[in-house]
Amino acid sequence: RAATKIQVLKVMLVAGDCLLIGLQPILVHMSKDANGRFAYSPVSVNFLTEVTKCVFAICLLFYYANKPGPEGKSLRSWDKVKTAARKNVLLAVPSLLYAINNYLKFVMQLYFRPATVKMLSNLKVLTIAMLLKVIMH
Repeated sequence: RAATKIQVLKVMLVAGDCLLIGLQPILVHMSKDANGRFAYSPVSVNFLTEVTKCVFAICLLFYYANKPGPEGKSLRSWDKVKTAARKNVLLAVPSLLYAINNYLKFVMQLYFRPATVKMLSNLKVLTIAMLLKVIMH
C-alpha cells in the first residue's frame, strides 16, 4: 500500500514537472506587453528565482539539522558543513550555466514564438548527447 502511494506520488511529480515545463514558454510569452517586450527585467526574475532556491535549500538544511539522529547531528556541526561546502564548490559552475540558460530562454522569447522557443531549447538534448559522445569517446 505504501509502495503504491509512492508510485502515485512519483507519477504526479513527473506529470507536474512536464506540465510546468510545457507551460513555461507560453506563460512567459503571455507576460509580454503590447510592444512585445517584458514589463520586468528577466535578469531580476532569474536572480530572484535562484535566491528563492537558495532560501528553500537553507530552510530544508535547518529543518533536517534539527531532526534527532546522526544525520541531524552532522548538519549541526559547522566544520562538517564547511567541509561539505568545499567538496561541492565545483557545483557552482553548472549552476551558473543553468542560470545563464534560463536568462537566454527569456531573451529567446523576445524574438521567437513559444513553440519555437521550446523546440530550440530541446536542442540541448542533442547537444548534450554530441558533447558526451565527443568527450567520453
